Amino acid sequence: MANLRQIRRRLRFIQNTKAIMRAMQLVSASKLKRTQARLLQIRVVSGYLSELVERVAAESANRRIGERIIHPLCERRPSASASALVIITSDTGLCGAYNTNLISLAEAQLKADSRTPVQLVLIGRQGARYFTKRGYRVMASYPDLAGRPNPSKARQIAMSLVETFLNKRVDNVRVVYTRFVSATVYRPTVEQWLPIEPANRRTGEPANESEYIFEPSPRRVFDELLPRTVLAKFQLMMLEAFTSEHSARMIAMKNATDNATELLDALTLQRNKIRQAAITKELSEIVGTAEALK
Repeated sequence: MANLRQIRRRLRFIQNTKAIMRAMQLVSASKLKRTQARLLQIRVVSGYLSELVERVAAESANRRIGERIIHPLCERRPSASASALVIITSDTGLCGAYNTNLISLAEAQLKADSRTPVQLVLIGRQGARYFTKRGYRVMASYPDLAGRPNPSKARQIAMSLVETFLNKRVDNVRVVYTRFVSATVYRPTVEQWLPIEPANRRTGEPANESEYIFEPSPRRVFDELLPRTVLAKFQLMMLEAFTSEHSARMIAMKNATDNATELLDALTLQRNKIRQAAITKELSEIVGTAEALK
């Protein structure tokens, strides 16, 4: 059994650790609140842009000329010779099973696509460290984002991937990220980003010819709108991942704080028992000595 000095040392160590975990929990909660607010905003923007693309495509298909708008970003290549897999992980740990679940999902995708060469684009230090050591083909790596939404950096990464797709170096681009559901729920997800296919209106749904007037033409509007939609979608996925990361770290730090509290209670009880036993022993010795002197 540990002596009193060892227990006191452990109590001080756990108290200091608990204070650090509690501080990290509060910091993650603050970051979660900020990124969640931005996430809700960009979800609205991305959804609005997707709806506009859908309406422009449907309007073009319903016109008398019958010309369907085709964009290079919508090109589907039947025989995919190469593909890109974007994996968004965190730069730091202490976020529970967040990175482990993402890496497991990414490896499952790589095994399923073993016949097609897959090049990895790694966002986050944890994913870069894992896949680089195991000899996977890495097209690009972007560490040190630290879970901070950076529109210019997201745009740089997205434009690089778009250029790679348009130059036919890869035939499709998928993204492995964590979709944010709530402060306590987040789900690892695989989603195809390129090529993009705007959703068409339901079959038989009537088109309102006077609903929109396109100037100079639907094609010009579509060509300007689609790249913005693609960029907004990529920014949305990155922000979903960062928000989920802060949520995972907040939960992990809360669990660590709760565990530290339970351990402190157990050690305090053990310390009190040892002190009580020592006092009882001393009293017994005093009583015994007094009886012997009679």
